[in-house]
Amino acid sequence: MIYMSRKNIIKIGAFLFLSALFQAFALNNFYTPSGLLSGGLTGIGLIVNNLTGGAFPLAVFLFVANVPLAILGYFNVGKRFTLLSFVNVVLTSLFITIIPQIITLDDILLNAIVGGVILGLGVGLALEAGASTGGTDFVALYMSVKKQKSAGNYMLMLNGLIVMSSAFFFNVDIAVYTLIATFISSQVIDTIHVRYQRVTLAIITSAGDEVVNYLVNNGIHGVTILPAQGGYSRDDKFFIYTVISTYEIKNIEEKIFELDDKAFINVTSSREIFGAFIPAKYD
Repeated sequence: MIYMSRKNIIKIGAFLFLSALFQAFALNNFYTPSGLLSGGLTGIGLIVNNLTGGAFPLAVFLFVANVPLAILGYFNVGKRFTLLSFVNVVLTSLFITIIPQIITLDDILLNAIVGGVILGLGVGLALEAGASTGGTDFVALYMSVKKQKSAGNYMLMLNGLIVMSSAFFFNVDIAVYTLIATFISSQVIDTIHVRYQRVTLAIITSAGDEVVNYLVNNGIHGVTILPAQGGYSRDDKFFIYTVISTYEIKNIEEKIFELDDKAFINVTSSREIFGAFIPAKYD
């Protein structure tokens, strides 16, 4: 379990609250009023419901389909991730029932643009909190963790396929506008969510053993340690080198300074890595 300060716990709670608020606001004020279609499991459920003539209710489909996807997320993305995703889904459902429609835009393109931006903010905040919005997001996050690629692009591909399939059963024009909203959401998500990106940490510290023990015992990334010497003080130091995912930076930085308040940390972007790098789960 990665070290978490009280400050980060409060941050996660705030992100989940805002995420649910943005999602519900976008759905109630832009998506539903303009008739925009849905991606994810809801979109698949609507298709299944249409093909079966209503014999397979949407609510039943969503429950049945979410179970295996939640299991996938639990074992392959993270246990805490799955729990926080459940909290996010519950909050979003609650806000959808209580947030009224207070904005009316007659232009469906404007609804797609504005709704896509706000929905993307909501999904991006959920991902930054270490959660998802449920459904096919479990698959997108699983692929993002395994391949270390953009979560937004995987969401765009999955939701794009679902929306295009919906076009055969519903309104083609609406499907195109929904694709526009989906593309905009994915771009906003990738602006906020950079968890799949990797960075190199170069740490100079006097507490070498403590820092290395923390990194080794609380992570799954390799650590290299070299003896060093302060150029001015001539004091013995340790030079510690490791590569981590961007989302781990804040927690690791806080812990290192807790162990050595005079430590020096240099963070540089790692565009490509060759060799073994095992991405940490969302827990």
